[in-house]
Amino acid sequence: MMGELFSLGERLAGRKEARLRRGFVFAFIEAIATAIPYALVLTFVRAALERGLTLTMTAWVTVGILLSVVLRLVCSRVAMSDIFIAAHALMGQARIRAADHLRRLPMGFFTQRRGGELAGIITTDLALVEDIWSHITGVFAATFALPMLVGVGLCFLDIRLGLAIFAVLPLALAVLVATTPIFVREITAVLEATADVNARIVEYVQGIAVLRAFGRHGEVYQRFVKSMEKLRDALIRAEVTPSPLLSVFGFLVEAGFVVVAFVGSTLAFEGTLAPGTLLVFLVVSVGVTRQVAELGVALLMLRGSQRALERVDRLMAEPPLSEPSTPASPGSRFDVAVEDISFAYEGERVLKNVSVDFPERSLSAIVGASGSGKSTLVHLVARLWDIPRGQGAIRVGGVDIRDIPFEELHRHISMVFQDVVLFSGTVLDNLRVGRPDAPREEVERAARAARAHDFIQKLPQGYDTVLSEDGGSLSGGERQRLSIARAILKDAPIILLDEATSSVDASAEAEIQRAIDELVRHKTVVVIAHRLRTVRRAHQIVVLDQGQVTERGTHDALLKRDGLYASLWREQERAKGWHLGARERGPAPRSSKEIRGLDL
Repeated sequence: MMGELFSLGERLAGRKEARLRRGFVFAFIEAIATAIPYALVLTFVRAALERGLTLTMTAWVTVGILLSVVLRLVCSRVAMSDIFIAAHALMGQARIRAADHLRRLPMGFFTQRRGGELAGIITTDLALVEDIWSHITGVFAATFALPMLVGVGLCFLDIRLGLAIFAVLPLALAVLVATTPIFVREITAVLEATADVNARIVEYVQGIAVLRAFGRHGEVYQRFVKSMEKLRDALIRAEVTPSPLLSVFGFLVEAGFVVVAFVGSTLAFEGTLAPGTLLVFLVVSVGVTRQVAELGVALLMLRGSQRALERVDRLMAEPPLSEPSTPASPGSRFDVAVEDISFAYEGERVLKNVSVDFPERSLSAIVGASGSGKSTLVHLVARLWDIPRGQGAIRVGGVDIRDIPFEELHRHISMVFQDVVLFSGTVLDNLRVGRPDAPREEVERAARAARAHDFIQKLPQGYDTVLSEDGGSLSGGERQRLSIARAILKDAPIILLDEATSSVDASAEAEIQRAIDELVRHKTVVVIAHRLRTVRRAHQIVVLDQGQVTERGTHDALLKRDGLYASLWREQERAKGWHLGARERGPAPRSSKEIRGLDL
């Protein structure tokens, strides 16, 4: 079992760890050193009872015990050091590999799983393995080796009592085997409940403002409470359900001492066993039975760690976006061509035979009603999803993006969307996400271009100010300008932009629009347009309706065509003059089922 566990942990970490096995070996030697005093005491007691004890023998027994203690301490230190370091190193590396693996998975994987659940697998599950391996591995080695060594040694002293010690072990082990699947089932329920709680905590904390506004008895709060109750019940079951069988296991192990006492007393009364030998057996068997009882608990805990590792292993088995067998490069061309692509989420078709070109160093806008496929198209260009073979292709510089190595493709693309993601760390660290080695002077230059330098300087420590999680202390406009500065610093030739001004006030919009003008200069730019007036000067506007390209052209040309784009434009222009109490009538939008949910 240990070899299987170690191999699984090393596979998840992506490397071998000699210290883990070396620590296990030293823990085994420690057990041998622990068994030596038993043999020496046995010799001492027998000699004393037979009146053959001498001063020389006493000296040798004393020295032997002292040396065994020293050996035990040395082996214990090496074993603990190696096992602790190896366990933390392996699981730490497994976390890093799991995080890197997540980065390469298609977006569909994340839409089917909650962030808290994934965080639980990477943190809670691996932390459980770390804790069990570091504290239980050495215990398992010692509790396995010591009873076996001492038991075999006692068999040489008297085979009858030796066999009596082992008489109940098969039955005890059978009970332990029956307990294991029950414990594994319950520990699996605990891991799943923990993952659910992690997800609910994230949901609850992110929605705390809404909960305050509407009271604490909302659906989110109730789901959170039920999830916590489920975890509580799972933890109780994990402790209580296996307890009866574990008690039976412990009883049977302790019964081994009773069997030895009974058989030994019978043999002693019959005159076939020396009283001194019986005394030694009784003294030694107490320690042996205690060690075997601890062995059962160690085995169950190690099985629990195996189940946690299997959950991580299933995560690592998720197929990532494929890497090309013969890598290609777009060279110096960065035009984007979408060729007859179709795409579906879980069987629901979102894009249907979409073909469109985004010329190099031009501004292209994608518009359409909510659900028309705008974001999906841009995500496919960034290869956040993979297009199935035979469902079209997207090319950068004439090269299929599936033939461009993952890392290289994303060096050529910068993305700025409405939902700005900032990380815990300094402002400087957040700006360097795309270029970790960028000199501070270039970072500040990019911030000035994004109209972010002035407000950064007003922060308590300027660029070295530590931001809270997701930059919660900043306004929406400030967060958006940091996102744009990050993209300017990366200086990628292709920019994918979900209009950054749709959710900010007028003053912030003007600043952000100037920052965007700086960002898109001399780039291949694709914009998801929500406010049509911001893309009137685009070189081309692509209109999507129900996953298909229905119109394409400049702003003036599309207005003259008087199609869906013109209807969208009139709808927004009429909305600009809306105020409470006003009822302004105008022509209804065309197609797309009356421009459902105008996500513009």
